[in-house]
Amino acid sequence: MRIIFHECKKAFTSPILVVLILLFMAYNMFLIFSNSYFKEELKVVNELAETYGVKMTDESLHQFQQDLQKDFAKLNEITRKHTAQEFSSIDEFLNTLRYEDRDLYTEKEWAFFTQYQLKEMYFNLAKSIDSEYDRMNWKRMAKSEIEMYGLSGSAAKILQNEYDKISQRFEEMKENREHKTWFFAGKPYKVHSFLFRTVFGHLIFEALILIVLATALITNYEFENRTNLVTYSTKRGRRLMKDKLAASLLMATAITAFLFVITLGTYFSVFDYSYLWESSISSALNWEYNLPYVSWWNLSFLAFLLLSILLVYMCMILFSAITFVISIFVKNSYFTFFLFTVFFAMAYMMNGFMPQSSMLIFIAGFNLSLLVMNPHMFFMGSGGLMMFKFYEMITVGVWMMIVSVLCIFSFKKFNKQEIY
Repeated sequence: MRIIFHECKKAFTSPILVVLILLFMAYNMFLIFSNSYFKEELKVVNELAETYGVKMTDESLHQFQQDLQKDFAKLNEITRKHTAQEFSSIDEFLNTLRYEDRDLYTEKEWAFFTQYQLKEMYFNLAKSIDSEYDRMNWKRMAKSEIEMYGLSGSAAKILQNEYDKISQRFEEMKENREHKTWFFAGKPYKVHSFLFRTVFGHLIFEALILIVLATALITNYEFENRTNLVTYSTKRGRRLMKDKLAASLLMATAITAFLFVITLGTYFSVFDYSYLWESSISSALNWEYNLPYVSWWNLSFLAFLLLSILLVYMCMILFSAITFVISIFVKNSYFTFFLFTVFFAMAYMMNGFMPQSSMLIFIAGFNLSLLVMNPHMFFMGSGGLMMFKFYEMITVGVWMMIVSVLCIFSFKKFNKQEIY
């Protein structure tokens, strides 16, 4: 254990790693704060979840409507006081408001107008859920996806089959009202994409850079500092490589945990999820683009977040082990970083080179690069060529076996090769 600690210390005391960590942390905080201009508006949905419960029911929506009528009466009471006018809706009031009349209303009244407008928006979204979901045609979506990717033959049949499965899951979700929970409105705010695509995406790339550099540094330290002849001729000898692998994985764990704690700690201190932790990740309000988010399982936002963190962590561990294998063969940190970048890019683009009529186009998609590049689509059934129900589990499981074999092979290779 003491050896592993000293191996980790080599990375911890590396100036370039320390500087990069500080830069990444500063950038992540800047990214979050620069996109927090609408955070006050997001508090409204927390108030709705607190007042009416996180699940939408006919009773809670009826009570919500009655409360909105009281707010509407208050709106006209305020406007009568200042302009002797009444309006049929908050939108009519705002659309007909003249610039010179804005100063007639106090800051408290403007806060009420804003909150009332947002509440009305959420009520209208809630009332339109059934009609929007009834218009969903998964067969048409499947046909569109098949044409977009140019699939034919067995590949087209496989994708069509997956769309049939997600269609069944969609009907099940509608039946148990899983999608009827309060959440941030997707189309105006796109909070899900910001957290899981932007913030997670940056965090994954940062973790990759740091982990690859740290693993390469630990593995190649003796060769780059010309102490390999002394180190590998000691009693511990070549078995030191096992300690280096353990230290690399420990560093990957520490780096990933540190990035997550600081970045997500900052994010959740800015964006309030107080009453939305138990909201479904498949909430209809979370609909951002052409297709709604439909998870293969009934997952709350908190469960989805924790599973996503765990999945990213496992991928980072595997990437560290892959870097370790490359380092054993090239014995140079710069070449290791370059070769890992080539491997990552080739894996990401691999299914693009596969025949569009063969199932190989899907098999090639079960790789770690493609997986970590789409964190917002983890466990989702609307993820294009990655929409398989157990895509994440199969990808991680298969690559865990591949990487284990590669590590065993590299140990045996290192034990037989020259150390100079």
